[in-house]
Amino acid sequence: MSVTDVLASKAYARLSNINAQDFFEGDKDENEVKKFLEDTYKLLQTKEYYSEGLRNLCHACENVSGDPLLIELLKQCISSSRVFLYEDMLRERGVEFQGESGLFEISQKSFYSLDSEILLTKEQKDLYDTFKEKRRLVVSAPTSFGKSRIVREIISHNSYESIMMVVPTNALLSETHFAFKQDENLKGYNLIYSTHSEPSSEPTIYIFTPEKFDVYTDENKVRFDFFIFDEVYKVDSVDNRSSVFASCLYKAYRERCDYYLIGPYFNSFSKEFLRRTNGYFEKYNTDIVQKKIINYFSDSRIDIEGAELKSLKGKDPRLMQVLQSVSGQSIVYVGRKDSAETRANYIAGKRIKEIKNEALDELIEYIKRHISESWRLLECLIKGVAFHHAGVPKYIQSEIVDLFNSGVLDVIVCTPTLTEGVNTSAKNVIFYDTTKADVELSGFDVKNIVGRSGRFGHHFVGRAIFLEEHVAVEEIDEIRFPIFDYEFITAEDNIQISLDDLNKSGLQQRDAIMDRVLREQIPLELLKKNKYIPFEKQIGLIQYLRREKHIGRNLAGLHSLPDKAQMSLIMELVHDQLFADSDKKESWTTGRLTKFVKFQIYHKPSLKVMIAEYNAVKEDTKIRNVLELIYRYFEFSLPKYLMAFERIFNFVYNGKISLALTITHLQYGSDKIQDILLVDAGVPRSIVNRVSESLNGVKDVNDIRKMFDRDPRILSGLSGIEMRMLAKRI
Repeated sequence: MSVTDVLASKAYARLSNINAQDFFEGDKDENEVKKFLEDTYKLLQTKEYYSEGLRNLCHACENVSGDPLLIELLKQCISSSRVFLYEDMLRERGVEFQGESGLFEISQKSFYSLDSEILLTKEQKDLYDTFKEKRRLVVSAPTSFGKSRIVREIISHNSYESIMMVVPTNALLSETHFAFKQDENLKGYNLIYSTHSEPSSEPTIYIFTPEKFDVYTDENKVRFDFFIFDEVYKVDSVDNRSSVFASCLYKAYRERCDYYLIGPYFNSFSKEFLRRTNGYFEKYNTDIVQKKIINYFSDSRIDIEGAELKSLKGKDPRLMQVLQSVSGQSIVYVGRKDSAETRANYIAGKRIKEIKNEALDELIEYIKRHISESWRLLECLIKGVAFHHAGVPKYIQSEIVDLFNSGVLDVIVCTPTLTEGVNTSAKNVIFYDTTKADVELSGFDVKNIVGRSGRFGHHFVGRAIFLEEHVAVEEIDEIRFPIFDYEFITAEDNIQISLDDLNKSGLQQRDAIMDRVLREQIPLELLKKNKYIPFEKQIGLIQYLRREKHIGRNLAGLHSLPDKAQMSLIMELVHDQLFADSDKKESWTTGRLTKFVKFQIYHKPSLKVMIAEYNAVKEDTKIRNVLELIYRYFEFSLPKYLMAFERIFNFVYNGKISLALTITHLQYGSDKIQDILLVDAGVPRSIVNRVSESLNGVKDVNDIRKMFDRDPRILSGLSGIEMRMLAKRI
């Protein structure tokens, strides 16, 4: 053991009885703090104790005093940690360091800069170097580690021609596209994020959600030499999207390309996947933003920033007490969309002062004009509060996050939509609930949400406060890849896998499937094309259509939009025969869903008109349900089911009907290529409708950009917020 290791071991023994977050809350004399920092410096010199040293350093930075000697010791600790941004953060807080940086420190920083303006942390640089060596890497690291930031460094310092990046949500897709577009080091790449864009022969980065990636690679012969998968743990979740996540990873496996698969808080990854791809797994435990956890319901003393809180009964009084006590911005986590709206309204109702801000005023005016004048979100926004869930338009979600990160809003009440990869400047995460859609959060879910407290570059310590009991914070032991590691997978997943990739149980399952389709006289290729549609549902519809031959006559020759009777028939068959149980909801019966499908494809209503058409007592309920209709059914579920229906109909009746136009109008409210490209980019339809006629003849997003540059008058009628929305996405 080296001298450095011996000294660090002794320092660790001395510090083991000290809780770093409690150490600075009492009065400490200069010698105690000096000894604490000296021991912390020793820990940071070693790999074994580095994480503990960084934890101590963050709490020291959070509570720094003005003593010159202690500040100099703190600077030495920061230099030893190689997290140089801590020094900049302290300067922004008014801390003055004595003297200029020495030659050694300057050379250290240059070692971690990778010839760019971005200064990496020690472990980010280690991760970058590991990827350079291994090229096929699965990474588990805390949420604030900066895993996604390394992506841009990897791309800009390598010579990949075709890069595929898959992110879990549309919100993260927009955020990633914007970050890539702003990065000067990536200017040599064409960015594609619309499934209606042709594959490019130039160096290209494709950015898709799993569903869009799956569709795009099914419809286009696109090769890629580097695959990036954010939130890879979702391949092995109970989420109803797990099949499409697994399919994406399987396609990357078949491509035999380099990969970078990232996610937080798991201890190992499918050994079989790593073996077959000659891949490597690396886990990093160091959190560069520390977390302080407060259990309101069980801690003997509820202390926030030196003030002891009186224990209150009821979550609402607790919530208000905490919000009034904490400094910094807060995310309040709730388990349901309606609860997010109710809690945000409750918080706003307790406030008197209204926020005056030009960007906020523009957002409020935009919502009144294009969504509703009675949405409770408006009452919340003027009090500095917002709610954020899957039923809020993506472009409004983005504006809310921007206003929050700029400090205009200080509280967002959210469901998991804001805690899955979207970066905010929140110092505090307050758990009002510990459920997700009325199901108890897992320990991993809890840890992932806790990880959203505190943002690197803004905070040294984040804070998570629980207002009710919760399961223990924990990590996932292993992420398994269902296709290789599970004995059984669903029949619809099984038929997507090549025979040489199936295990013994999978081969037996395939034999049973083949026996079934031969008996039913159904080609396997038909079922295979209808991805993620339950196997038995497809067979059931085929059997039904074979019995009810008049259906073939009613829809024969259909290529343009169906008439209303035909649309009703199609919707009844699709909803009753093909829909998975998870897609059936009481609020969206066959009749109501059919009514709004017709309204969309025949009348192309604005969002505001669509909301007015929905019959409900409360405006918030109308908005929430209509937005679910658009985002869940129009944009995702129904196109999948309608395409499957078309294929099955044509097989049974040997017909050639086409529902392509119906699907396009349902998803985009138009069949014009410029409208489709703009909507795919996340541009609100209110803006699309204003600029569409001036963009006739474009073929891709680059053409649209050129048209805007050549003729700025196209944009002359847009407001300031509309111009910003467009600039983010195009």
